[in-house]
Amino acid sequence: MVSSSRLHGYGVRWDPGARCYRVRNEVTGEWLRSGSTGELAAFHSFCAAFSAWRLFEVHRRTGG
Repeated sequence: MVSSSRLHGYGVRWDPGARCYRVRNEVTGEWLRSGSTGELAAFHSFCAAFSAWRLFEVHRRTGG
């Protein structure tokens, strides 16, 4: 399991040990996992991780 104390940021976090970004749903505390292996999902691009986070942690949108 990933120690949250070593990952920094909100939602998208850099994992210095694995040298990749990890994605966490801050509402539920759940980490995004790979569908094929069940391992923590790893992203080498911040943009890819951010896109995955937006789908993983859905936020209410205001306006109309």
